[in-house]
Amino acid sequence: MNHYLVYDIGGTSVKYSIMDEESNIIDSSAVDTPAERNGSIFQLLIEITKSYQKRYQLSGLALSVPGAVDEKSGYVHYAGQITDFIGKNIKEELAVLGLPVELENDANCAALAEKWKGHAQDCNSFVCLTIGTGIGGAIYLNGDLYRGRMGMAGEVGLMYMNASKPTETATFSRLGSTWNLLHKVFLKTGERITGEELFERYYQNDQHIVEEVDTFFDMLAVGSANLIHILAPEKILFGGGISGQPDFANHIRERLHHIRPECLSITEIDVCKFGNTAGQIGALYHFHKMR
Repeated sequence: MNHYLVYDIGGTSVKYSIMDEESNIIDSSAVDTPAERNGSIFQLLIEITKSYQKRYQLSGLALSVPGAVDEKSGYVHYAGQITDFIGKNIKEELAVLGLPVELENDANCAALAEKWKGHAQDCNSFVCLTIGTGIGGAIYLNGDLYRGRMGMAGEVGLMYMNASKPTETATFSRLGSTWNLLHKVFLKTGERITGEELFERYYQNDQHIVEEVDTFFDMLAVGSANLIHILAPEKILFGGGISGQPDFANHIRERLHHIRPECLSITEIDVCKFGNTAGQIGALYHFHKMR
């Protein structure tokens, strides 16, 4: 049996697992993402990998990383909150480990997980949107990921949603992310609540909550409509913890029906099959494809 060490690196935590070839998890753990300074993220990855090399014969490293990456060379053009990655070649930085290394953008990894074993197995073209601190996007067209120049395709969170106010506060990430939704609730009520508590109160018709959640779904529907008109994919799949809420996809479908009913005859709206393991599953699938 081959063993792979698979990382899902985010701004808050670094999740990692030992997986077999079929993405079955043998061992897993997570640590807080280190502060950005002096390449500390690379030191962490090397230390964790060396500790596993004492226990497993590893066949390679697969990484899901934020931002725009050159999946062939391993160079990172842009990496969001993980600034230690920017302008660095991850394959070269980890060469000291003596293992094959492959990496891919985190939203692309989520899309690959859905293509491999999830809700996009039968799709030739689809879009995957991951909702969290911001909105990540992956575009899968004509049987493969579309990366665009410098790997920047799919950065839909940077899409402007208000032409009269084209600033960072008017982007898809700011208007349609979980972080933005909870922050707006805090500004209105002074309460810091979880996503679960938010939706409990939404379904109890708490008017302070209802207005903000309805606006949140409105923004997701508008963004989806724009993507449907540009790409006409078979599916748009929503991921991230909040997408696990009951009737999540239905809320977006209802709003798309009011925006332009024809959208729903072009594109199916659904949620992703995989949750917190999507990045790792997709990273392993990418490793297999590259090798």
